[in-house]
Amino acid sequence: MKPSIKLGSLLLAIMMAFTAVAAGCSFNKEWSYKTSEKELPIGVYIYCLNNAYATAKGYAEKLDGYDSEKDSWLDMEITDDDGNKEVARKWIKDKAQETCLTFLVIEEQMKAEKATYDEANLENYQKQAKQYWEVGVQQQYQQTPALNLTYAKYGISLESFSYSYADMNVKQEALFYTVYGKGGSKEVKDDELNKFFTDKYVSYSYYSAPLYTATTDEAGQQSNVAMSDKKIKELKDQFNGYAKDINDKGKSLDDVNKAYQKKSNDKTIEPTKNTEQLEKVSMGDDFKKALEKLGNKKATTITVGEKENAMLYFIYKDNIKDVAKTYLKDGQQKKTVLAAMKSEEFTKYLKDLTKEIKYEKNSAVDGYDPKMFFEPVKATTAPATTVSSDE
Repeated sequence: MKPSIKLGSLLLAIMMAFTAVAAGCSFNKEWSYKTSEKELPIGVYIYCLNNAYATAKGYAEKLDGYDSEKDSWLDMEITDDDGNKEVARKWIKDKAQETCLTFLVIEEQMKAEKATYDEANLENYQKQAKQYWEVGVQQQYQQTPALNLTYAKYGISLESFSYSYADMNVKQEALFYTVYGKGGSKEVKDDELNKFFTDKYVSYSYYSAPLYTATTDEAGQQSNVAMSDKKIKELKDQFNGYAKDINDKGKSLDDVNKAYQKKSNDKTIEPTKNTEQLEKVSMGDDFKKALEKLGNKKATTITVGEKENAMLYFIYKDNIKDVAKTYLKDGQQKKTVLAAMKSEEFTKYLKDLTKEIKYEKNSAVDGYDPKMFFEPVKATTAPATTVSSDE
């Protein structure tokens, strides 16, 4: 995670694979920033600079005049996700420093808050960091190159990467749950967490049925074909009937499930159940709108998509207050809700502390120019190709 942004985000950052030509990088073990409690190696700073460079490049690519073959974008004004405007080169340097200072703040606050972490958890993260370093990162269906092939050339060691990834993930999480947990300086009481959960979360169950059939032609090509109007009506009548059984006849979801199993001649059928923030419902906007309109312990049906892409859904909404009685008794689920409630506040808490922390900065830090990560990419209609530095 990148502590200066939000919980969990650093894991995404390390999944970026960069290719570049090293320029004037130091491989010594000098420090970059330090306090009386902790000294950060220069490699940690370079790692933070690299991540900030990648983020800024994403902003720059949206600008008129961006040229992938030139590093001139580093002198262009970018706008970050918070609406801040700054020349890219300065934004990168500022963000790298902010992240380093956040690391130092976390180290200080761990001591101040008497926060402890699970050594086994840290060991697992460190093993994962070593695997990423030596083998690479599996990202969905793509395996990125071993990170040492990218980072080592800049002067980033395994130790610096592991600290930034493993130590900071584990320590930031430990600090968060200490600060907001029982007895913490910003303790969240159970009734506060319960109110947040019942106000912001929704719990629902659903069945789905495609309103199309999959076909394969003689050439082996697969495609979807919309069902006949008659078949679609039959399915909609079936799902609407289940909704009516609940809304008008007072039947339970369990009653409906038994009826669905019997109709389908499949006793293994069970509804899919989700409990999540209403604003972040994973099933999409149509689902969200249906849940917003639906009363507790009521059901409805919706169709999402059209013709050969249409899906039919039966949706049942639980009473979130009833769900809270058991949901928040689970330790991990309680932590997840607490993170949703306080992660933004925690980000601000850390950021504010970076403005107050007493630290020393090594002048060597100023010698690192974000340009060191630049690699020109020829703009063509074909897949992007890398241009060597001596072309």
